Amino acid sequence: MFKLDNKIGLGLAALGRPGYINISHDDDLGKDKSKASMRDYCYHILDFAYREGVRYFDTARVYGDAEEFLASWIRKQSQFNGFVGSKWGYEYLADWQVNADKHERKDHSLNFLKQQWVETRINLGKNIDLYHIHSVTPESSVLDDPLVIKELEGIKKNGLEIGISTSGPDQRKTIEHLLKINEKLKLFSFLQSTINIFEQSCIPILKEANDQKINIIAKEVFSNGLLTNANKDYHQEDIQNLQHTAKEINLTLEQLSYLWVYQLPFIKIILTGASTIDQLQENLNCLKKINTTIPDLDHFSMSVDDYWSTRKKLNWN
Repeated sequence: MFKLDNKIGLGLAALGRPGYINISHDDDLGKDKSKASMRDYCYHILDFAYREGVRYFDTARVYGDAEEFLASWIRKQSQFNGFVGSKWGYEYLADWQVNADKHERKDHSLNFLKQQWVETRINLGKNIDLYHIHSVTPESSVLDDPLVIKELEGIKKNGLEIGISTSGPDQRKTIEHLLKINEKLKLFSFLQSTINIFEQSCIPILKEANDQKINIIAKEVFSNGLLTNANKDYHQEDIQNLQHTAKEINLTLEQLSYLWVYQLPFIKIILTGASTIDQLQENLNCLKKINTTIPDLDHFSMSVDDYWSTRKKLNWN
């Protein structure tokens, strides 16, 4: 199991394709969203992150060219001592268009696993440490597919850690099922789930997963921009109250959102989905404030239906 000096990891969901659902994504990337320009921009963010001590990098086949960008950036380094996680199970369909009719397609079949694993190995070679099933839900039933499980066991024998990511209102149910089957399989050692001030529903089951020696990666800690000052449209009463709380303890809203998750003791890695240097620097500055006492924010937790219905309203931009 790889060891990190700090919990911060860089997620590339917003850096490998011109369109994403993060609030202000369009403004963050600027006008030139050609592949060449975005590759260079991604290199710029990666250079800064690595120089500042970030050593975990999260990507996926569906993140446009993010996996390719990361792989080519690694090859440019004289020495790379970081760790890389990627995911299979979604196909990128947008053809580098922000306003595509369809951006991605989910496929958790054995054939698609084999296809995407080959693609990932072509890109990253030996520079991959962790391989996730992307966005497992009860409906996909992938955890009960013996052929997929057997294939993942074979991948694990190559020295990789195996994990899943979860999303949607049934995250808790998915994780409960994961823990049940993993008692026998002992296959999965990582779990990447959405957890933030608005989406706290999985905290009890994530604690249980941690107790069972599964490493927890927190994603969407800013709720795709809802928990930032860029949010001018959704849940404004909550946002104003959180801004007030943050100001009282000398933090920004973004720092409050990040530190609230960072201080959860069962979190192994907390991803930042930063798409600008300023955003990443603000996240890194949280390391200087990790001992800040964060007040109880349980009352900001939404119902899972309210939370995920709001997320569905976010526009690709």
